[in-house]
Amino acid sequence: MKLKMKALSLAVATIAAGTAAHAADVAMFPYVVNSPTVATLVSIVDTGAADDGYTVGGVPGGSRLHWRLNYKAGANASTNSAICEEVNYFLPSSQNDIQTVDIGGNFGGTTKGVLFNDASINNDWDANTTATINYMLGKAAGVQRGVLFVHNSNSDGVLNPGAPVGQTIYGEAMILDISAGAAWGYQAALRDNGGVNTAAAFDFSLAATNAAGSAPDILTFMPLAETTTRVFVTPVNSLAATPLLGVDGSSAANWDRHTARVGLVTGTGVAYDRDENLVSGTTLSNVTCVGFVDVGDLMTAGAKAVLANGGWGTLSIQQGTGAAATSFNVNTAVATKLEYNTSGNLNGQGVGGTFNNGFIMR
Repeated sequence: MKLKMKALSLAVATIAAGTAAHAADVAMFPYVVNSPTVATLVSIVDTGAADDGYTVGGVPGGSRLHWRLNYKAGANASTNSAICEEVNYFLPSSQNDIQTVDIGGNFGGTTKGVLFNDASINNDWDANTTATINYMLGKAAGVQRGVLFVHNSNSDGVLNPGAPVGQTIYGEAMILDISAGAAWGYQAALRDNGGVNTAAAFDFSLAATNAAGSAPDILTFMPLAETTTRVFVTPVNSLAATPLLGVDGSSAANWDRHTARVGLVTGTGVAYDRDENLVSGTTLSNVTCVGFVDVGDLMTAGAKAVLANGGWGTLSIQQGTGAAATSFNVNTAVATKLEYNTSGNLNGQGVGGTFNNGFIMR
């Protein structure tokens, strides 16, 4: 399988050449997927000033946003222990622009990934991209899973005094099953790094499912034979709060191999059944960079039999236990829940078509 890719070709010294202070506003999409039958549609709203982005060469002070996809492809796409690869571009934007793109190119394949008759006037994306360097970062012949970052370089009014301050990048994603016609989506996790330029712009520990003060990590699941409950996991930083990426979205140490250990750990058991009985039989699974586990993967065969009608448990995200050569073990992750029917039935009754439901657990 071949991807249209461009390696990080700009030295950090070149990117950091701007003399004014700058700071990134970041939208992180913790789970995107592309295949011949699945598309991820990404919408970015940019309310920053005209020079809050980057130049085509990656220098702060231009009008481009930095798009970076950390991904697994082919057989690795479904391998939790595989490490990530990356592709990144500085792509055109403009103040108050909305860009909706299919990063996998199932839609918009003849318009550089851009959808919905975007006029290409104020943001002249058509003239300012090429046939290979465009919004289709995830265009691949097979399955690809990843985490996407879109960010600017500045929103503190330093490069352009009087410019908008605060969070000026916003994002949404829709994951569309082209073959079945089902879809689900979420809002991107956002980060405003204020008036400083550090790698802390890419510290998403506070967006994590198991962050201090976050919502209870309760995971409910329907009957296992009727509905698949899947949890996508994106480890986000280390015990020492190591950000996912470096300054200006460059590769930081171990960016491709953050590993968390995921399980259902509910008191002394795995989950409660529908009559409040606590069932034992927890199993744990390491996930590197981005991956997924089904609820049935988080319990023993015996527990699955007892919990056949579904129930609830507490999602546990622990420090990873992967080997040092392929893992950088962390204890924080963003978890995204998806449930979809697999049998054509719900509660024993037939249902037409396919249903699914997905959201980030916060």
